[in-house]
Amino acid sequence: MTATLLRACRSLSGLRLAAIPGLLAVLLLVGQPAHAQQAQPLEFDNAYKAELASESAALRTRIQQWPAPLQDMNQQISAALRANDPAQAQRIAEALSQREPGNADIKNFLGKLQSINGQQAAAVKLFDEAITLAPDNRWFYVNKAGAQAELRDLPNALATAQALTARYPQWSIGLNLQAALLDGLDRIPEALKVYDQAVHATPPSAQILTNQGLLLRRLGRQADARASYEAALRVQPGYSRAQAELASLPR
Repeated sequence: MTATLLRACRSLSGLRLAAIPGLLAVLLLVGQPAHAQQAQPLEFDNAYKAELASESAALRTRIQQWPAPLQDMNQQISAALRANDPAQAQRIAEALSQREPGNADIKNFLGKLQSINGQQAAAVKLFDEAITLAPDNRWFYVNKAGAQAELRDLPNALATAQALTARYPQWSIGLNLQAALLDGLDRIPEALKVYDQAVHATPPSAQILTNQGLLLRRLGRQADARASYEAALRVQPGYSRAQAELASLPR
């Protein structure tokens, strides 16, 4: 059967940047504090896209193992979303969750719906439930931190990121999140230290190197910033954010 919840999750938050909570998008993609003005267009790099695609594939596999009645409700959720009726999609998803209270993916999906609807406190609770049920799913922590960031609760968003990096200390995406939140809290020396960890972790990411460069540039460390942008372009030639930042550096 078609994995419609997978498509629904993609339409809500997957590879489409527009669905990512706004403040978290600034933190993750621009590498600036919450109060800083966004300077460059937001652009996921290949590393982020590959990690998101991997999670989508894993979700597809999980959904294909659902019993037929849940697959039917899944189809109904998809139909409601196609009809631009997120309230109906949420009602069906809540009923689905009542039938399968131990399904972390459904909790996560409900959290995304609440986040898109601006109900960030409710989203945090649902992401918490998803994490309790599936503490190894890295993106649940990212989603929770996003909702907390939208609430301007950066200290708790940082705590969520730290829980993620404690579980996955070599995942560059989680380290980037932690560094960006530290930056947003003006804890600059710590942010620099975690960025250094992130750029030596996996997967290699032009986006993270660019974020590191932006912070270094704000600190007046132009040569170090240049080195970060150049490293970003070695990781992903043509990455437009790194190209634009490198071109704007004074000679």
